[in-house]
Amino acid sequence: MKISMAFAGAILLGSTLVACGGGDGGSGGTGSDYCKDIKKASKTFGSVSSGDIAQLDEAFATFHTLADEPPSDIKGDWKKLDGAITTVEKALKDAGLKFSDLSEMQSGKVPEGVDLAKLQGLAGEMTKLGGADFTKASDAIETHAKDVCKVDLNAS
Repeated sequence: MKISMAFAGAILLGSTLVACGGGDGGSGGTGSDYCKDIKKASKTFGSVSSGDIAQLDEAFATFHTLADEPPSDIKGDWKKLDGAITTVEKALKDAGLKFSDLSEMQSGKVPEGVDLAKLQGLAGEMTKLGGADFTKASDAIETHAKDVCKVDLNAS
């Protein structure tokens, strides 16, 4: 496995976060706490999508927060996405990686203590983020954000 696969997966994740980060406010509309949080989060997700992987840690934390507060009509979609994100976080940890290591890997350096066999598994976990279920959930959240919260995450 090439190190660049793991990095490419992290960037794919960032792009996916932008696509799905556009949650919504449910029945609360644009003034709901959820919509306010989505609007704030869109900036973080946009940074990750543009390649700023230093923001991944913050993006993941924000993602978990949003997954805890969605309106009922997209709660299942957030559960799918949050589950996938949690799996990726665990794979990173199991491989001996921190988010801060990803920028180092971008330049081709493998941090000390990284389990290369588990790093290969990380690439496999990252591919799940491009699966049909993940994409469908992501699209539903993005549409909901745009329609209800008036937040277009693709414009971030």
